[in-house]
Amino acid sequence: MRLVLINLLFWVAATGAWAWYHVLPPEPPVRYSFSARDSIPGLRFAAEPVNDAAAQLLATTNLFNGTFSAPGGNRTTVFMGTWSAQNSKEMSVVSHTPDICWVGAGWTPIPGRHPDRIELEFGGVRLPFECRTFRAPGNHHDELTVWCTLVNGRVTGETGRFVATADPGSRKEERQAPQARRLAGNHFLDALRHRSAGTGEKQFVRFSTRLDGDWQRSLQDLQAFGQRWLTVTTTTAPATPASSHP
Repeated sequence: MRLVLINLLFWVAATGAWAWYHVLPPEPPVRYSFSARDSIPGLRFAAEPVNDAAAQLLATTNLFNGTFSAPGGNRTTVFMGTWSAQNSKEMSVVSHTPDICWVGAGWTPIPGRHPDRIELEFGGVRLPFECRTFRAPGNHHDELTVWCTLVNGRVTGETGRFVATADPGSRKEERQAPQARRLAGNHFLDALRHRSAGTGEKQFVRFSTRLDGDWQRSLQDLQAFGQRWLTVTTTTAPATPASSHP
């Protein structure tokens, strides 16, 4: 009898968790999607294919990766990935934020005076983007980086600035683990609150530029670039018909 009760409780918990995400979940009032331009007047774009290891990790061929260069030598690196509902299970966008993948590759997060989050406007639509500074391996230069994650058409934000807890010379897994746990927890709580299953379409966009002293100017340049590079499409959920009473 005890074993039956335990199995019943387990079944109820598992079924309830599944139902929370899949049985009549609330439809977000607005869904967003990004598209990116590979041609911007006054800038030259050079596509950069991702290596085999990264391609296997990303598990999608719908990638946009490269560098835009201005005549004066300024350059902006860009990345966008899109995962359909069919292959979204294979890729957690949590694992591709610079807080994790860049740090795992030896970059160091640098405290800055700039805000952790900024907003960009696209035709009247304002969306929040994360904003961080990272130092390249070997202390070559600092990179001001901006990114945004969409899950099921809704912005998935992050809380708290990255705090380095591992030595840059430590193993890749040791550098990635604390931030991965924090971000995974943030995304889990966000999905739980909004009843948003992690099997829908996902998008991740990131763009960055070299930071040479004046972070305000660099951030303004990035904001202006992002609004030229990206376009945002919105889809509004159909209105729920009002109930009629006799």
